[in-house]
Amino acid sequence: MNNFSDDLYLFDEKKIKKAVRRGKMKTIIITIFVSLVVFVILNIANLAISSHFSQKAFKQWDAYVRLSTPNGYISETVDSRGLLGGISNYEISKDFKIKSVTIEQKQYSFGLIPSVLISRSSGGNVGITGEDWKFSYKENGWREMLFFHPNVPYKQYKDDEQLISSMQGDKVYEVALSFGQPYKPNELFMQLPEMTWFWIDTYSSEQLNEFQKEAKENDWSSTFIREKDALGFSINTPYISIHDLDGEYEQFLDLLQMSISPDHQNAFNKMKDIKLEDVEILGVVVYGTKDELKEILKNPNIKATSLGGVIENY
Repeated sequence: MNNFSDDLYLFDEKKIKKAVRRGKMKTIIITIFVSLVVFVILNIANLAISSHFSQKAFKQWDAYVRLSTPNGYISETVDSRGLLGGISNYEISKDFKIKSVTIEQKQYSFGLIPSVLISRSSGGNVGITGEDWKFSYKENGWREMLFFHPNVPYKQYKDDEQLISSMQGDKVYEVALSFGQPYKPNELFMQLPEMTWFWIDTYSSEQLNEFQKEAKENDWSSTFIREKDALGFSINTPYISIHDLDGEYEQFLDLLQMSISPDHQNAFNKMKDIKLEDVEILGVVVYGTKDELKEILKNPNIKATSLGGVIENY
């Protein structure tokens, strides 16, 4: 009888151990399965959130580029994603009448937890001694264009007409023209090339006062409006009447509202109630060969000319 009880006890112990092992294995399998499901769900959620903020950031930065780079746009982005965000490396290209050219590579962060950007640079400016204009260069070697507000009495104005005339070869030039006074769209005084970028007066009275103060107190070589601070839009067809600008002006307002820049948001608040016929054009950026630009550059209503990019005409 005792032997039978011992055998029964051993049998029950084996069953218990087997059941415990089976329970542990089941628990491990369930834990692994749940962990995989949670991992997949979290990755899908992270991807969805990152994609949402990546697309939002792209629209904001592309708007910024289109507004502050004449005929510029973001041509390519490559995202590096982390937790609920990441970094986007992007290329800025420019429509240059006959072809597009990549001019710079930059990056921005995006997301609920944006990645930290560390950027280093040096150089890029000339004219530090005050003997020449303190313009900057883009990464591809082009000069950034200089703009001069018609309501600011500058001590000196940029004039690149002679420089353009002296350059050799059949090239296409990008030239910023600053007018001697603001013009409404129906007051434009010259025949414009097929591709033209219009510099629009989006400045507040405070900004204009600051420009006037800088021009009065600073050296002439550093008093101008940099390309990124001159906002506008372009058309790719010949300008015949104000109606040629209807769609572009509406898009311009949309980009101001969408841009990542607080300055652009302020500009939108100023421009949102201004009708196209009341918009003031302070200058233009034109594209063409020396022969195509010759008559335009000699127009007496142009106060300043600033050379930007130059490409071969093919």
